[in-house]
Amino acid sequence: MTDKHKIWLIPALIIGFNCLAFLIILGISLNRKDKPAADDAPPAVSEDAAEEPSVRKESAGEESFEKENELPGLSESFYDDEEKADVPEASGYILLLTSSESDLKIQMVDSSGSTASGMRWSASIGRLSGADEESEIYEDLFEAEDDDRDGVIYLDEMPPGEYDVIVDNGSGISETSSITIKPKIRYTASSGIRSIILQESDIDASVEDTGSSPEEKETEAELEGEGADTPAEVVLPQGTLGIDVSKYNKDIDWGRVRASGIEFAIIRAGYRGSTSGVLVEDPYFRQNLAGAKAAGMNIGVYFFTQAITPDEAKEEAEAVASLVNASDLSLPVFLDVESSGNSSGGRADMLDTATRTGIVKVFCETAESLGYRAGVYANKTWMTKYLNMSELAPYTKWLAQYRAAGPTYDGEYSIWQYSSGGRVDGITGRVDLDIYLR
Repeated sequence: MTDKHKIWLIPALIIGFNCLAFLIILGISLNRKDKPAADDAPPAVSEDAAEEPSVRKESAGEESFEKENELPGLSESFYDDEEKADVPEASGYILLLTSSESDLKIQMVDSSGSTASGMRWSASIGRLSGADEESEIYEDLFEAEDDDRDGVIYLDEMPPGEYDVIVDNGSGISETSSITIKPKIRYTASSGIRSIILQESDIDASVEDTGSSPEEKETEAELEGEGADTPAEVVLPQGTLGIDVSKYNKDIDWGRVRASGIEFAIIRAGYRGSTSGVLVEDPYFRQNLAGAKAAGMNIGVYFFTQAITPDEAKEEAEAVASLVNASDLSLPVFLDVESSGNSSGGRADMLDTATRTGIVKVFCETAESLGYRAGVYANKTWMTKYLNMSELAPYTKWLAQYRAAGPTYDGEYSIWQYSSGGRVDGITGRVDLDIYLR
């Protein structure tokens, strides 16, 4: 072999050596991949441990939480076949009692803190009479059932006092505890509320008192296509005739009104300013209240609202309570809920339905807590579109809709304002006419 050929032999040897090294490394790598590492191997498990789903205690003498809380008398046959899948295991049930004011919430929870649902829980709520405590005879006993099987029983309007509560499911699981029910808080009109109720001489009534006058209501009815019905055209159902009045009706001869056959009057006590939100007394309120009382009328009052918060609603109810005693009224205190009539928009005109309904509800709740009956005045459009009347079910409804053939509103109402163009002896000009349905 020549020297020239020997030179080419050196690179060939180097390449061959590198290929051999690569094959050796590749083989070692593949071999390792097929064998699990010692750290990755699953731990050895005894047959006893494999069959036990829960974690064992460190000490053999330590009992589990479930054992400590085990209740006797529960057999596998306790649940019927339909309930087994949904019912928690019977261990560690706890009775929780809570109360705010005049209510009681009873909850049964399991050892994990979840509500013990799926069982037929029932509760006996009573208090021991003083003379019979040793014999455990209860007085004022209440019985309640967890009808929807959610582990919660709720009672409201409970008389105040100390109560024992016994809860069981009729199959060996029972718990007993005690709780004090506090009386429902009753509001009293703020002693300072009277000081913030203004007179019209203190304000610009032209921008604050924008609620509709009888003439304006009649025009609105025509625009809405309901017609401006005169009393002679209206077919009235059985009921008691009445009127509602405000400063727009000026001086009223209440004796002549009563003699004309009008039996009740709903008088405006005041309003909240559409622009500033100030509270204002109707300038004719005291005069109308005294005259209606002297004439032997049945009396209710109303307040035109522009409240935009629950606190303002409470203020409005307190304002009414500071102006008239509940003993002077045989009809409710109504909250007048309608458009401000302000061309530039009133402060409460753009409230959403939920907010507006909540405000009306707070007014009614506060008025009733002060000892008055409460109600809501609105026209059909507002009762249908701008209030959730189902949330106001407990309160008297006063509907405004001017139609000769009667209202088309299909909700519940007790008073119908059927015209704003009425003529009544003793009143100059138009007046709102109402009928209390029998």
